[in-house]
Amino acid sequence: MILLLPLSLATALARLGAKLLVRRGVGAARPWDSWSAALAAGVATVYVATGVTHFVEPQRSGLEAIVPSAIPWPGAAVTASGIAEFAIAVGLLAPKTRRWAAIASIALLIALFPSNVVAASGVDHPAAPSTPLLPRAGLQVALLLASAAALSPSTARPFPARPSTLRRSSLESEG
Repeated sequence: MILLLPLSLATALARLGAKLLVRRGVGAARPWDSWSAALAAGVATVYVATGVTHFVEPQRSGLEAIVPSAIPWPGAAVTASGIAEFAIAVGLLAPKTRRWAAIASIALLIALFPSNVVAASGVDHPAAPSTPLLPRAGLQVALLLASAAALSPSTARPFPARPSTLRRSSLESEG
């Protein structure tokens, strides 16, 4: 559940930052001036944070312990999912690849859900995640919804000009 914090903070910072930059006339911020883009940044932040744990001990061993027994090589599965998380994070940050990365994110979250079930059922490993299933499922749903929102194209539209700017330009056109 701690991952809701970076998801929320990164999303809010991306949205607010883009809004402020666009208002100041920074055109490069326009692709981030939408909730879908901000949510993509939030999910990307979560993927970077979780991706690191796939390669750092003792978290890596804990993740290997929650890989379902039907998967023959838990170490390879943890490595592959970590690489996928990094790749999806990069894809979510690039407007041209965001849609495909969001689809990949949804697929990855669905594919990894059985590991959450294993983790929630209890694993005899000190570094294995031990969050109960309901909060884990809630986090998965939040990430799925954020990824689905990132699917929608950025409908970034410029913020209206400040009222003082509007008055000045209308007075100039009258004179």
